[in-house]
Amino acid sequence: MTTTTLDPTRPPRAGNLLALLILAGWGGLIIVLALDGFFAPPVGTPPLRLLVSGALVLAAFTAAWFLLPAFRAWVLALDMRLLIQLHSLRMLGMGFVMLYMVDRLPMSFAFLAGFGDALTAIGAVALVWAMMSHRDGVSRRWIWRWNTFGLLDFIVALTVGILTRQGGVLYPAGGPDSDLMTSFPFAFIPAFLVQVFTLTHIIIYLQLRHRHAGTTRIRIAPEA
Repeated sequence: MTTTTLDPTRPPRAGNLLALLILAGWGGLIIVLALDGFFAPPVGTPPLRLLVSGALVLAAFTAAWFLLPAFRAWVLALDMRLLIQLHSLRMLGMGFVMLYMVDRLPMSFAFLAGFGDALTAIGAVALVWAMMSHRDGVSRRWIWRWNTFGLLDFIVALTVGILTRQGGVLYPAGGPDSDLMTSFPFAFIPAFLVQVFTLTHIIIYLQLRHRHAGTTRIRIAPEA
């Protein structure tokens, strides 16, 4: 059995500030566009601008990964513990269920997205706890499974969200639709937060493939 030990006291890297500035600018742009109704398509049509924005983000990340060695090194050096911990924030996805309870979202979308996010958040907390408290850390395979579940949750939620829009095949006649998710402030979730979390899932896959390829378990070193 081979165990990789992650150093919890790793200092901030030079690229972190640039990444934060990019995230701030990106998030600000999304807010401005959402306020203007940019992501809200005509009734009965798919949210193409939302889908295109996600495709552009993935294309930009992929291009940077293959064309910029410094970016690739920065991505692989990111703290996996932090990347996983960020997903504990997805417990806020239970807000979708609350919106269903006040008749603002359809049940199929609200329950799949809400409970999927909640399970991902619980798994994130459990994984980080195991990495920190267990002497041998946590199985690399379990990190892969959790990461896959969290990413599939987004794919399922996006698909059901599109299908429950007005005119969609899963739209509950006479009930609420998922069009709410393309208007401000809710459009910020799929147009920014989901895309950021998706990138963290991709980065975790890349780290498992390139940084922890020869290991079976991953742990966090105790602080001195």
